[in-house]
Amino acid sequence: MIGLGIRLALSGGRGAIVGLGLTSLAVAIGTAVLLFALSFAPALADRDARTAWRDNLRPTTDAVDATLVLRIEDRVDDQLLTRIHVAPDGDPAAAPVPAGLPSLPEVGEAYVSPALARLMGDLPSDQLADRIGRVAGSVPDAYLASPDELVAVIGTEPEVLRAREPYAVTAFETDALALELPLIGVLILALAAIGALAPVAVFVATATRLSAARREMRLAALRLVGATPGQIARLAVVEALVVTSIGSLAGIVLFLVSRPLVARIPLDATTWWISSISPPMAAAVVMLLAVQVVGAIAALASMRRLVITPLGVQRRAAPSRPAAWRIIPLGLSLAALAASVALFRDPGLSEVERVGMIGGAFAAVIGAIAFAGPWLTVVVGSVLHRVARGAAALLAARRLSDEPRGSFGAIAGVIMAVFVASAFFTFTAFARLQAGSDVDPLLREGGIMAYPTGGSSLPSGIAETVGELDGVIMAVEVRSVALLEDGEFATDYGWVASCPDLVEVLGLVGASCAADGVNLLGSADLGGTYDVIPATAPSAGTAPRLGVEIRPDPSRALLELPADTRAYVPAFLLDPSAFAEPAGVERLPADVLYVGTDGSAAVGERVRTAVVAAAPDATVRLESERVAADSQFAEIGRIVGLGLIGTLTLAGCSLAVAVTTATLERRRQFVLLRSAGMAVGTLRSMILLQAGVPLAAVAIASALLGALVGSGILFVTSGVLVLPDATVVIVIGLSIAVAMAVVAMTLPPLERMTRPTSLRHE
Repeated sequence: MIGLGIRLALSGGRGAIVGLGLTSLAVAIGTAVLLFALSFAPALADRDARTAWRDNLRPTTDAVDATLVLRIEDRVDDQLLTRIHVAPDGDPAAAPVPAGLPSLPEVGEAYVSPALARLMGDLPSDQLADRIGRVAGSVPDAYLASPDELVAVIGTEPEVLRAREPYAVTAFETDALALELPLIGVLILALAAIGALAPVAVFVATATRLSAARREMRLAALRLVGATPGQIARLAVVEALVVTSIGSLAGIVLFLVSRPLVARIPLDATTWWISSISPPMAAAVVMLLAVQVVGAIAALASMRRLVITPLGVQRRAAPSRPAAWRIIPLGLSLAALAASVALFRDPGLSEVERVGMIGGAFAAVIGAIAFAGPWLTVVVGSVLHRVARGAAALLAARRLSDEPRGSFGAIAGVIMAVFVASAFFTFTAFARLQAGSDVDPLLREGGIMAYPTGGSSLPSGIAETVGELDGVIMAVEVRSVALLEDGEFATDYGWVASCPDLVEVLGLVGASCAADGVNLLGSADLGGTYDVIPATAPSAGTAPRLGVEIRPDPSRALLELPADTRAYVPAFLLDPSAFAEPAGVERLPADVLYVGTDGSAAVGERVRTAVVAAAPDATVRLESERVAADSQFAEIGRIVGLGLIGTLTLAGCSLAVAVTTATLERRRQFVLLRSAGMAVGTLRSMILLQAGVPLAAVAIASALLGALVGSGILFVTSGVLVLPDATVVIVIGLSIAVAMAVVAMTLPPLERMTRPTSLRHE
């Protein structure tokens, strides 16, 4: 029986081979996608293990012979650069050494990653090498997150690090930290995984039915000559397993071949080691077996009518139409989703239970959409029949009404992808909102800002140093201050800086500076003699101070600012000329440096290098950079975006397979229509209408439902109402257009396949 089943699967001429090849290719694509999905978590774990030595820093308060470590996230050439400044604290010979390095680098030396070494050779030293130092060796690959990662372990003076609140570590860990995500982030990732896997399931199921019609005809003939239902079932399973086995093996090959390409997809600002993308063996075996089981079940399901009566396959009696009750599961699943979302904040439930309930209900909604789809297709077919004009529209409407299951099955993957995409756009909008941005909104085009971290201040004279660089127009130091009146803190917070220079470097169009150097905003109500101290001073008694007199004057000219920048400027700005001793402002620490440049990439790197060389812990931000304030939500948004791309891609593949299947199954009908005088153009129009009309109608409803579900989940669970932006309309429209283009790509062979001369072989 097995031998006969294999022979039947491989025989049948060129048409059978083409069907076998297409089905195997579709199964291969689905298998490769599932293997990549299984590899995601292990790849993340491998990355975390590689970077544990610098991510899992455990400080000690009574460290003896420790290593001082200061980790700085820098940027160069629009890429993330991680600088690890180290210095011995005690006996240098006893200080622990970062994993993989032979020793601590000396002051002015650095161990760098291979990618950073190459970039240092490509860029002038004043743009990169001057902030790294002399290269003493390489950071081994085993301790890098990816081959493209930019990492430098830099030897630094201990006194420089002690002033900047470093870690004092007695051992560099090799165990990765447990990933800690906010619960709403975990929920978004769980829903994204469920939504992304739904089109995979549809794709595999569609692929296994590609040759179903030909198999039905062949096995019906065997049934008529005496084969038992059990024998027919075994033959069907063997044929399906031949296809899925070939497809699974091809999927493994496709997975291995495409790993280098997938490894180039960045996540968390870096790419992947190819060896990291590897699924757990046990899970991979179970998944491959599951593909075989799905193929066998699909084959048995397609044989159900044949087992009952083989003549039914030949007669093709029209099945009963789907009834309106098919919409009920969708309503129930939406109600279950609403109930599970309402219980999300119940403290009596664990995080796993809360996420599991919402995830299960979300999956049920996706399944209910697929279940209700045939009935919606009947409705669309009825409407099309009423408005149809011409043979193509009438035949398409009749096909939608008579075979709604098959018609919807062709577009089911796209419909579910549109629903998932609408929800994904809501999730990514929420992630972008939570991620925020570290860029100062006051920066003009080409502007740069630098500020220290760890409670330190910018070194004296930094503005003069930066101002002499090629491409720099102006550099202005800003000192954040507070006012003391009779020894008590005033409520107002402000800046000390040259007002004309600050107005110029920030491009504050329309702003004007007061002649006496005291510039107030509309909210300021100051008058009298004040002591000016640093705003970050821990104690007023020990802070440096300067005296300033602010004369109350109702006619005083206020600092006029544009409305869109007024909220980002403090209540007052004191020019050095407002003080009796203008040079005394140098005693106040500078905590922000604003730089105006010509906007070139080279000057941005020069400024960054000069600032970092003077203050290793300084953060430098370019106006052109968009750096997220919360990197976790930024990465969640990227993950969901990758899932969106994969979902829409698989939906397109599923549609191509389904349309090809439908065309092959109806080839004989098309030949008869051509023989009766129908033009091939009319046949093509009929196929396009049959796919396009329900696709557009149901996709719009699915998109609205997806946006509603995504926004509702986020609003109830986080209290933030987020709607997808206008991009979702563009993407959904493009998705439908691409889907129709996929359908159109299957039409050129229609003329050759349906020539009336082929009836001679019937």
